[in-house]
Amino acid sequence: MNVRRIGTAAVITLDSHLTGGPAGVAFTDHVRRLVSEGAEHIILDCSGVELINSSGLGMLVAALATLRSHGGRCTLAAVPEKMQMLLEVTHLDSVFTLCPSVTDALA
Repeated sequence: MNVRRIGTAAVITLDSHLTGGPAGVAFTDHVRRLVSEGAEHIILDCSGVELINSSGLGMLVAALATLRSHGGRCTLAAVPEKMQMLLEVTHLDSVFTLCPSVTDALA
């Protein structure tokens, strides 16, 4: 997981597999730390995601809930087609803000 800060925004480049486990705990802890350090907008760069399961979706929802509870926002950027289909089937596409690229999400 790669993170870069841009003002009050943070861009997190997600790993290829979002399947929970220890990586999920680390991700959730990282989001909480970013929020405590003043991040108001977290952009999740999904361009490299190849596999996501229900635990991975739970990670994303937990990140969104953490941000919203602190008045922030969470955007999914560059979502691959398979992940987009999963978001649509679970109706999470209407919960998250989706952008075609990180650049668009930062605008």
